[in-house]
Amino acid sequence: MTHGTDAELRERYVSGVRTEVAIARTRSDVAAAHAELVSAGAIHAAGGAVSGRIPGADLFVVTPAGIRVQDVAPENLVLCDFDGEVIAGTPGSKGRPSPQAATHAQVYANSPSVGGIVSSAAPYTSAWAVRGESIPCALATIAEEFGGPIPVASEAGSRDTADRALAGALDDGRPPVVLVPARGAIAVGSDADDAARVASFTEEVARIVHLARDHGAVVALSQDEIERLYESHRAPAAAPADPGLPALRSRTSPSTTEKRSKTKTSTSR
Repeated sequence: MTHGTDAELRERYVSGVRTEVAIARTRSDVAAAHAELVSAGAIHAAGGAVSGRIPGADLFVVTPAGIRVQDVAPENLVLCDFDGEVIAGTPGSKGRPSPQAATHAQVYANSPSVGGIVSSAAPYTSAWAVRGESIPCALATIAEEFGGPIPVASEAGSRDTADRALAGALDDGRPPVVLVPARGAIAVGSDADDAARVASFTEEVARIVHLARDHGAVVALSQDEIERLYESHRAPAAAPADPGLPALRSRTSPSTTEKRSKTKTSTSR
């Protein structure tokens, strides 16, 4: 027997539909981000995973383990709760989630602003992680995007303690990526696509700084310069000098995430 007023029953139904739609969209976004990272070499048979938070629910979808990276698709992603437990009876639930799922679960549980996570196994990023060495802020682009060097996360203590420490290191979003010894890097973003962008950028600067160091000493930017670049990169566009003239458009093109959002809105109409 079903209990509750008509309004309550309707709200439960509507909430359920919203959650199902959100899960379907997140599955699609995670699968697309995963495919891009596989093409870029950031995820391969030796490691890597992508996940996305389900808006409005304590759930996330994550790439599965035990299948070829080329075979990952929306329908075989695994739906988990924030304890890392698989939600039975859902698409992909007969498979195993990525070994990184427990870490992703801790980050989602402890960092509400994180909507997407990438465990990157990209070659240059992983090389810095294997050495247990942070990537110095020696490029203006690192300062602008991340506001400082890319640190190495401590993994002292139990796995649970280490995962909580990692979530704390990522919580303030500066930088939105940390190197993890013997693993690679974990990058976070507003959604899976944004996290994939962070992981790709990390690999590019890891490669540049690595190559630079092979040919001489690498000099990190001063903290004052890092702060100036970081803040200026986030400053709003200046108003035109003449109020009668139209404002100049920003040179920065819309992000991939924004484009996808507009596409989804247009399609839904």
